Amino acid sequence: MDIVQIDHTLADLMLVDDASRRPIGRPWLSIALDVSTRCVVGVYVGMDRPNAATVALLLTRVVLPKDGWLASLDVSVDWPMHGIPQLLHLDNAAEFKGRALRAGCREYGVELMYRPAGRPYFGGHIERLMRTIMERVHSLPGSTGSSPKGRKARPPEKEASLTIREFERWLVLEIAERYHHNAHRGLQGATPFSQWATAGQKTPPRLLPNAAPEPLRFLIQFLPMTYRTVQSDGLTLFYLRYWHPIFAAWRATKQKVITRYHPEDLSRIFVSVDGKHYVEATFADLRRGRVSLWEQRSALRRLRSQGKEYVTEAKVFDAIDEQRRIVSHARSQTLGANRQGEALKELSPQSLGEAPNSVRANTLGKQSEPAVDYNKPPPVSMSSRCNCNAPAANTSAPGRERAGYVRRWCQN
Repeated sequence: MDIVQIDHTLADLMLVDDASRRPIGRPWLSIALDVSTRCVVGVYVGMDRPNAATVALLLTRVVLPKDGWLASLDVSVDWPMHGIPQLLHLDNAAEFKGRALRAGCREYGVELMYRPAGRPYFGGHIERLMRTIMERVHSLPGSTGSSPKGRKARPPEKEASLTIREFERWLVLEIAERYHHNAHRGLQGATPFSQWATAGQKTPPRLLPNAAPEPLRFLIQFLPMTYRTVQSDGLTLFYLRYWHPIFAAWRATKQKVITRYHPEDLSRIFVSVDGKHYVEATFADLRRGRVSLWEQRSALRRLRSQGKEYVTEAKVFDAIDEQRRIVSHARSQTLGANRQGEALKELSPQSLGEAPNSVRANTLGKQSEPAVDYNKPPPVSMSSRCNCNAPAANTSAPGRERAGYVRRWCQN
């Protein structure tokens, strides 16, 4: 894994809330693409505008095995691509210039290269992939389309039905089951999956040591960071209280401590006084289970919509529990309706040997879904063709060795 391009896009899709099933907006899609094999080595979906936390979580998906994440989505696919890239190719967005990212990449020997201003073709591979994935998204319920005219003709809010988790599962299948196994013109007809296997035999990707602390250490290094002061009842973050025995000594100094958190799992945080040695603090109330930052913010919005300006930890967890009960009830209702529908089908005229007149017409008129061509650039309103003779970016010595790569960005 040599050069990895990273980019974000606002998906052309309206999602719904888990609890209320009401529209909550369009998600942001972040993707990391290995240029040499065209494999997607990391993906992250979130409702918040991309920030340092987004980049941190995306990088953990790039470097660490994806088995745990895929299991949490209840998806069984073969997605072996992971490793430490030699170079990250980024645009000039603020989230790519944070101190945590620079320090983490420096520690693990990852070079950062930013796209020169005014040269949009620097990053053509991943932008082409993003546009093609959006074409597939346009077939989903709640799609906003690519133009405002289409949104007026078919309001996405009325058709939106996917939650963020459901969209993430769809995306995993789209990438791991379809894109990775589709012949790619830029790979001379090979598939990204086969190209990864071939490249791995020649030059295996850099991996983290198998020692137990190393993956956790990498994760902590890139997690979003804030500062907090330890109080008599522990450390409070997002209205949630945390405790560790060492806090008893730290609270006497009244100094601010470095606090890192995982947006997908707020049940634990990582706290340090020197930025090098971290302790893992858990909820002060050990009865509390795992919650995400998205759930916490959703619960907070729910409480404030009810006029509850004074927010406590207990109220936050009560709101989260109530939302989860609503989701569980909705799923059981849907399952019951589906079973009832299957039972009714068994009593339909077709099951009794009576074929309606429309069956043959529907069968003859049905067309299979066209195959997706990930090699064909989707139509865009403005041309992004590049000048193949454009000079390479002013990079470091390793970057200058990749000058040929810069000239090939637009050719494959």
